[in-house]
Amino acid sequence: MANAIQSFDGMVGLAARDLLTGREIRINADAPFPTASAIKTAVLLEVYHRAKEGSVSLDETLTLRRTDKVGGSGVLKDLSDGTTWKVRDLAHLMIVLSDNTATNMLVERLGTKRIDARLEAYGLKRTKIFRPTFRDGRPDIHPELEREFGLGMSTPSEMAALMSTIAEGRAVDGSASEAMLTTLRAQNDRSMIRRYLPSQVRVGNKTGTDSEKLPDETGRRGAIRTDAAIV
Repeated sequence: MANAIQSFDGMVGLAARDLLTGREIRINADAPFPTASAIKTAVLLEVYHRAKEGSVSLDETLTLRRTDKVGGSGVLKDLSDGTTWKVRDLAHLMIVLSDNTATNMLVERLGTKRIDARLEAYGLKRTKIFRPTFRDGRPDIHPELEREFGLGMSTPSEMAALMSTIAEGRAVDGSASEAMLTTLRAQNDRSMIRRYLPSQVRVGNKTGTDSEKLPDETGRRGAIRTDAAIV
């Protein structure tokens, strides 16, 4: 692995934790990275917290408006204006298809600041979402960080902690953690952590892809590839 990382034309961050033994592998684990769509797991966490509190119902319906629709991954952008969608179904689409429009509908309902406050309550102080998707340069919070990181930021160690919390049933409560894990296991993108794993290995994950927001000294904007998983 060390040879692969040394030969890689870019920066690698990795944090892996064995939940049975506590053994860890850490490479640039505390460095901040852009999350791209991997931050959508944080939105999922807030959905279930708010459902537990009673301020949002999983069966509450939100109306799809033309102004909600954005590009990139997902299916809602191609569906009819005025259709209604349950919060639980939007959460499913956000993770399983990485639907950007579903994400934006949920972020608007939940509030960016509330999502980030929840992450801080879990001790994830460097994991943040700055805005809805496809709204570059118009953040709800932290414009200086959004300019560099885009949709969201985190560190490998904090993303590992978030996934560990879900895996161990400590995210909201046991039933909510299990529901989140079920959704993560239905996620469709198998190009990263899942890629070389045997089909019988169960994986719940959320990937992200984007381009760097700021160019390097040569003017190049590198590719961003992220994945956080429970294996």
